[in-house]
Amino acid sequence: MTPYKPNPELAGPLYGKDPWPLRFHTHGFGAVCFNTLACSIIYHGHEFGTRKLDANAEVQDGPSGPPPTGDWRDEWTGSHSFVAAAGQTFSGPLEIHWTSMDGAEHAALIDFDEMFSERLVLHVVRRDEVKEGWLNAASISPVSPDILVEVNDRVVSVFMRAMVATEAEQVPGNSYSHFRNDLIRAWTRTY
Repeated sequence: MTPYKPNPELAGPLYGKDPWPLRFHTHGFGAVCFNTLACSIIYHGHEFGTRKLDANAEVQDGPSGPPPTGDWRDEWTGSHSFVAAAGQTFSGPLEIHWTSMDGAEHAALIDFDEMFSERLVLHVVRRDEVKEGWLNAASISPVSPDILVEVNDRVVSVFMRAMVATEAEQVPGNSYSHFRNDLIRAWTRTY
């Protein structure tokens, strides 16, 4: 199997070139619904949310409930990896249909290709803090961030999370903490 080769105009600089600023051409994806009466999130031909097929193959929708207590987002990652067609980063727009807690029905079409048009990896690490060996490897095997979508009542938010290796320990005394993996809000809208 031939490995996927990104379109350098969309995901460059890659393959032996300076990888800074960090850019991506593949990504993981995850989506959650909270405080909705019904919720369907469709991306890359997969459906996320509360919509399910019953034993008779009929669509059943139900409420999503509140978000978990505590800092649940601290461990939130994309559990699905998607590779678009050759030369593309995204396979199409994200489609959301949901009913907020007040009974209002909503629909949104989110174009990741436009939102992340420069394919920049969102992170908070300065160039001089990045581990050099990791950065050199990123010129051959670029970072693949997670794009995460949250629907919460009337608010839709898009986040990105990417691991970036650092020279310094992020938790003093923990030699396994030479990285940042921050959740960065890329976009939000109230409907």
